[in-house]
Amino acid sequence: MTIEQNGMQNVRCQNVSTWFRDHVYLATLIVLIASLVPRLFLTLSADLHELKAPDSGTYFSPAVNLLKHGAFLNGKQEPEISRTPGYPVFLLAIMVATGKNLEGEDLRTVLVVQTVIISWSVVLLYWLARRILPPVVAFTGALLAAFSPWGAVQAGFALTEGLYILNLALLFCVMYLVVEGTEKLSAVLVGGGFIGLLTSVAVFVRPIWPLVPIVAIALFLLCGDKRQKAWVLVAVMLVCAASPLYLWKARNLREAQFDGLSPKPGENALIYFASSVKAQLKGAKGDRWAMLEAAREEERQWKQGLTIREINDERWRRANAFFREHPFLTVYTFALHAGETIIHPYPSILKPAGLNFLGDTWVLGGLWVALLILAGVGLCTILNGDRDFGMIQWKWLVALLGICLLLTLASGITFGAGSRLRAPMELIVPLLAAIGLMRLIPMLRQN
Repeated sequence: MTIEQNGMQNVRCQNVSTWFRDHVYLATLIVLIASLVPRLFLTLSADLHELKAPDSGTYFSPAVNLLKHGAFLNGKQEPEISRTPGYPVFLLAIMVATGKNLEGEDLRTVLVVQTVIISWSVVLLYWLARRILPPVVAFTGALLAAFSPWGAVQAGFALTEGLYILNLALLFCVMYLVVEGTEKLSAVLVGGGFIGLLTSVAVFVRPIWPLVPIVAIALFLLCGDKRQKAWVLVAVMLVCAASPLYLWKARNLREAQFDGLSPKPGENALIYFASSVKAQLKGAKGDRWAMLEAAREEERQWKQGLTIREINDERWRRANAFFREHPFLTVYTFALHAGETIIHPYPSILKPAGLNFLGDTWVLGGLWVALLILAGVGLCTILNGDRDFGMIQWKWLVALLGICLLLTLASGITFGAGSRLRAPMELIVPLLAAIGLMRLIPMLRQN
């Protein structure tokens, strides 16, 4: 490429960047439409029964009982402790707003409204990306997120992942505004409170409580040399995040004599993770699903007569004893589960809308691998300090990657949930892939 051609290319890039800066609302509208179209299509065209998972009923019952009785109860009219209130309260809000219930075609209406709300997660991601990436790269990343089939399908499922993505996107936006845009003590206090509350809401949607210290550490590092601001911000954030979680634990203790957010982690550790480790122990003769069913049957025998708290304690005792007996195999199985979650294309996402086709695994696999490769190129670009196409706030990209990756690695304790477990990666892979794509395009033109 000659100097003149290179100069003309730079001018064109500057013109495009200027257009995106001057037409913020139009660009946002394009991103919103790009997000809505595939998500609404998948929700409206899907078989309604396919939008529900075996776990969906455990979210429906508390939502319905909250509406009818004002109490967080399960299907047996007992205090619900297995599920945290995030998603059921979200469903309740939609039911109240629409006057619909969670049965028949009314459920589809609820899920369509859910889809519209969750589609705004891509807009939030775009608004954040505009502040940490060049305009063209931010727009490209938003479009990649909008058309990601794995992210799009989550919006209409009667499960927590779509709401979790929306919650994280809002959390990241508020984190940026508070860290980069506040100086007065009052603003820092209010901002820290909002960040803490959003973090606790995220834990209520999916009970991964380590998100609280992860966000606290990220905030402290992102504040850089503003140590006084960092300490105040983190302290307020921790108080506002921990207080609602503590109150929920107190509620569980009062209502069901269970001192915890949810017994699900203990169940996952023993029933899923330990079963998979046992399958690895048996080698070629091991079937993790058969081991899982055997573990469930065994649990039905020993848990008779025990309280919820005693059952949870016994699960952890048995699981930890087995893990200590096979430490290396435990680590290997954890890495295997996490790797499967991150890499597998999961063509089952096409099933609800009846879009599966011959070779869908290879097509989706190729698309996901391409995104991961581009994301890898993008990560190398920012770590190498390459600024050929504009300023990049690399510390924010690294922070988002760290948070999303750690949340995804938590999937190593279970299996069988498909691409749901890597939902947080939908907020960072498209942005890094956009950087990688913008880095490769000039190189390909030169060749």
